[in-house]
Amino acid sequence: MTETDDLVRQQASKKATQWLILLQEEPDDPKVRSEFNAWLAATPTNREAWAHTETTMGLVRHLSPSNAGNWQHRKRNVVPMRLRQRLSSRATWAGSALALVACFVLFFVGPDLMLHMRADAITGTAETRVMYLSDGSSITLAPGSAISINTQGNHRSVTLLAGEALFSIVHDSARPFVVKAGGFTTTDIGTVFDVRWAQGKVDVGVRAGRVRVNGGAIPAQGRELGTGQALSASATEIYNDNLPAEQIGAWADGLLVANDEPLGKVVTKLKPYLHGVVIVPSRLASQRVSGVYSLSNPAQALEAIAQARQRTVHCYSPWVTILR
Repeated sequence: MTETDDLVRQQASKKATQWLILLQEEPDDPKVRSEFNAWLAATPTNREAWAHTETTMGLVRHLSPSNAGNWQHRKRNVVPMRLRQRLSSRATWAGSALALVACFVLFFVGPDLMLHMRADAITGTAETRVMYLSDGSSITLAPGSAISINTQGNHRSVTLLAGEALFSIVHDSARPFVVKAGGFTTTDIGTVFDVRWAQGKVDVGVRAGRVRVNGGAIPAQGRELGTGQALSASATEIYNDNLPAEQIGAWADGLLVANDEPLGKVVTKLKPYLHGVVIVPSRLASQRVSGVYSLSNPAQALEAIAQARQRTVHCYSPWVTILR
């Protein structure tokens, strides 16, 4: 398959995701349906992309009812100025101080220079990037991610320095492909797999094929994962899971999938797509959320996640957002 073929498929997949959202928002609009049917009939690639998207859509049927209405367009709940003026001086001062601290951190700390120096590829807020290797393999970087690459000689390895990446690897038993993240390694056994590295913990999920994961609390012989299997591991703990294969790496298709997960964890997954600081109070962070959310508009996705638990999103400045 050529890079051109890959690009066409990616564009079709992205368009299929857009149709998925639009058809959910306008299910009874004959014009939308007609335009969708025309797009679907235009090429076999479009039909293949839609078939994959329909499979992803099937995830919704397995989710708990708390995702109801997540596809609905909702107006962002920004606190009006006159309401802000009615706040007590103490509350106003606290909000201003919080915004000032956030500005200080964002402005003075800036990007991690050491990370930039070590990385061969890096992505910013709401930015994804697809990289093609000379052996035909591809790597899709999620927002806020960084990798370094070593493909010299018989070595094929990538170090995930931060964030998350989806790997589609051309298997070569003479040149195993290894992904390193902290003290963990994930070795390809012919597969498409997702790796996330954050706060000393690695998350690995297999969309197709098999991998072997080593490191941390994983037994010395490693843990093999097949299609639809996933694990989370740290230096002291390991947790195994089974997921619909299409859910793994769904972010690369423009979707954030939550299946009975803590609200705080779901918002953490969304944060790389949002600017500024998003605060989830501890009393809300553990509440469970399910749903499929479009990453094409992260602000609306945050609204939908909050609505799943009858919560609201309050913007106190361009840099500070709080769920209540």
